[in-house]
Amino acid sequence: MRRALASLVAALAICTLANPGPATSAPHVPVIVIDPGHSRSIHAIDRQTGLRVDDYENEPEMRDVFSVARLVTARLRSLGYRVVMTKTSLNQRRNLAQRARIANAAHADLAISIHDQAGRNGGIGFRTGNNIVYYQSVGDYRVTPRGHHVVFRNHVVARLSKRYAAEFARARRAVQHARMKVRGNVGYDLGSRGLAPGDIWIVQLLAHMPWIYNEAGGNSRGHVGLTAADRRTYAASLVAGVEACIPPPRRA
Repeated sequence: MRRALASLVAALAICTLANPGPATSAPHVPVIVIDPGHSRSIHAIDRQTGLRVDDYENEPEMRDVFSVARLVTARLRSLGYRVVMTKTSLNQRRNLAQRARIANAAHADLAISIHDQAGRNGGIGFRTGNNIVYYQSVGDYRVTPRGHHVVFRNHVVARLSKRYAAEFARARRAVQHARMKVRGNVGYDLGSRGLAPGDIWIVQLLAHMPWIYNEAGGNSRGHVGLTAADRRTYAASLVAGVEACIPPPRRA
């Protein structure tokens, strides 16, 4: 009897090892796309939509926001996020459609653009203005050179984008100690600036995920451009925004 029982236990053990049951899937690691604004001049038409998707240098903004993007990327990776940058070097040429495609191909959970307004003429103080968080809204659009309207229509993304924008505004306000504006479109016709007419940033229009577009003042006190301290502050505020929207994997 004991031998029979021992044989049965052994057989069950072998069966269990051979058939361990359904595998548990690995937890999802959030994918965050970081889009540092501007590029060495590049001219292009998006083949899918017909939109002009040019980009251009804008110094010292381009250099400063790339530095901010690298700080954000390093911190998010340390928190366990998977991070993809739309530009991997300062002078890399990237048109606006390429940036959106990178985020779409990565199946990003969230994308953020980083911009500021620096310069001797028209520059704005880091904490005194231009602190804006833009989200995607259904009905926002851009117009192709042939007059076709390309319209943002994703209701699910729009709802999430609006909620995330509010979180970014709160986080940036707390870290930067500055007033923040939240907008569902740019608030004017971009055609008045010589860009494709419309009222949404093209990266947001072409994205399949919530894409939060951040603007800030670009001149630190007494400087043209941002000091290292202000770049760190801007980066910290954006990291806080990401964390508020999508909890870090290592803290979830």
